[in-house]
This record gives sequence, structure tokens and C-alpha cells, in this order.
Amino acid sequence: KQQQRHQINDHMILIDTPGMMWPKIRYPSDGDLLAANNNIGKNAYFEEEIADKLAGILLEQYPALIKARYKLENLITDGIALLESIAKKKGFPLKNHSIDLERAAITLLNDYRQGLLGRISLETPESRMLMMSRQTTIGEENPSQDKET
Repeated sequence: KQQQRHQINDHMILIDTPGMMWPKIRYPSDGDLLAANNNIGKNAYFEEEIADKLAGILLEQYPALIKARYKLENLITDGIALLESIAKKKGFPLKNHSIDLERAAITLLNDYRQGLLGRISLETPESRMLMMSRQTTIGEENPSQDKET
């Protein structure tokens, strides 16, 4: 990975700097989306947690793609239930006869990252504004009111 310069037109250059991130992620959901897109190292998150959040978004916005990819008879509306269904369909048992949610989570994340689920956009300007309004109303930090220390 190295820095790349792309000449867009006579007045604009796009500079791609892989690995460069903002010093602070203000909204937890931003970190979740970065992790889902494999832009954060694996040691910084739990696959099951990110896959659960990704599954929730996919089930809400792209239920038909999920149903088709995992050959689901009934539409599931919960992220953990989707991971359990994937584990059962793929045959991911643990030694104690429970299902391996970690392998199911990795499967979902890899399918998403490799484009096997179809064309997906996790965030739109409308969903971004909705997320920001939800998080500021539940008492999280408001980015327009940074506190000086």
C-alpha cells in the first residue's frame, strides 16, 4: 500500500493515502462500518459483534439479497438469528453441540467484503443524518460541540 495521486481534471487531484485515518472516530457506528469493510485491523474488534451489526443493516436494507444468498425460507429480522441460521446451514457445530457463531460471523463478513451478497451500500446521506440524529438524542457526544480541555 502506498500513496497514489489521481488527476481528476486540470484543477483537481485525488490523493489516496491507504492506512491514514482520522485521529478520532466520533460515532461508534462509524467504527462498526470501518470494521465491516475491513478498514480496521482484526484485533480492534470482535467479528461476532460487527457481523451482528452488519446483519442488522443488511436485513433492514437488503433482505432479498440475504434471503437469496443463504437460501432462507423465512425472512429473519435479527442479526444474531441470521448468524445462527448461517451456522446451521453451513454446518458449523462446536464440540458441545452448539453452533459456531464466530465462523458464521466470519462467513457473513467475508461474503460481504468479497461482494458475494450483491451490490450493497451501507450508508447513504439520509441514513447518515438519521444515525447522527439518533446518537446525539440518546446523549452521545455532539460533534458540533467539541469540548476544550
